[in-house]
Amino acid sequence: MVLSHGVLGSDESIHYTFASRYVRTSLPRFRMLEQSISKEAAYQIINDELMLDGNPRLNLASFVTTWMEPECDKLIQASVNKNYVARDKYPVTTEL
Repeated sequence: MVLSHGVLGSDESIHYTFASRYVRTSLPRFRMLEQSISKEAAYQIINDELMLDGNPRLNLASFVTTWMEPECDKLIQASVNKNYVARDKYPVTTEL
C-alpha cells in the first residue's frame, strides 16, 4: 500500500511512503498547507495515489479497450491545456 493513514490530534494526516525523500513530516489530508512543497514531492504523492487504481491493461473483466496507439497519447498531451468550454476559441477541437 502506498499510503498509511494516521490521526494526529483532531486533524487526519497522511504519511507518504515513496515521497519520503521529499517530505519528512506528515501532511494534512483535508486542508491546505501554509507553505508549499516541492514539485517533485507533489508529483510523487499524486503518482503514488494513482498507482492504487491498478493497471488498465490487466483489466480482463470488461470488453472495453484499455490501450491506445502512442499517437493518441501524443494528441491528448498536445491538447490537454485547452479550455474545451470556450468553443469559439478552439473551433477545430470543438469540431473534432
